[in-house]
Amino acid sequence: MTRHLSLIGRRHRLPRLAAGLAAAGLVAALAACAKPPVDPISTASTAAADDYHVTHPITLQDQVSTLDIPVSVDSRILPGAQADNIRFFGQSFLVSGTSTIAVVAPSGSPNQVAAAGIAVQAENVLRGMGVDPKMISYRVYRAGSDERVAPVRLAFNRIAATTAPCGPWPDLVTQSDFNRHYEAFGCASQQNLAAMVDNPLDLLYPRGMPPADAARRADVLQKYRTGERFTSDTSAEGGGTVATGVGQ
Repeated sequence: MTRHLSLIGRRHRLPRLAAGLAAAGLVAALAACAKPPVDPISTASTAAADDYHVTHPITLQDQVSTLDIPVSVDSRILPGAQADNIRFFGQSFLVSGTSTIAVVAPSGSPNQVAAAGIAVQAENVLRGMGVDPKMISYRVYRAGSDERVAPVRLAFNRIAATTAPCGPWPDLVTQSDFNRHYEAFGCASQQNLAAMVDNPLDLLYPRGMPPADAARRADVLQKYRTGERFTSDTSAEGGGTVATGVGQ
């Protein structure tokens, strides 16, 4: 009798054991399908890598801006086109905020005498456009005896916004299994922005607001109180006639 009861107990325990093993297997299968825990540090680094401001940063560096003026042996007068280039270069110097611009003439070349005269004329152009004579530094550099068109060089140091060169492109734009930025994403835009910015310091902090025009403000308020027109008169802007015969 005792043996019979023990056998019956075993029969009841076996189905329970099988059910427990099946439940454990189901839990293990669900655990295998579940996503691994998110690592906040890894997620932050991935987000930073996908930010083109981080992968292709714009940096401020000290650079030397130069303008070369070719001079032949027989040059006596600075051409008008080159004078315009010097004025544009002088404007860049004034905007840069630096204190010295160098006018460097060749020495020892066949055009040495002509280059010295062109250098003096270049200085006069800079002075004529508002560059303080104390900011102009005249210098010479050693040129070879075979350099018949050794240039007169204008140069000054400035703060420039620069980026690293774009490329190489190790990945393909059309293959992004993880829907992330390709390596060169944003590089061209960053380079264009660095080249176009007028004052590189604008990338660090905004400029101050200029003072308000007190006289104009008082005039507008006075006209507003008396009921007069205080805006600009644009009634004549829509006028005019279309020219006839264009393109014929």
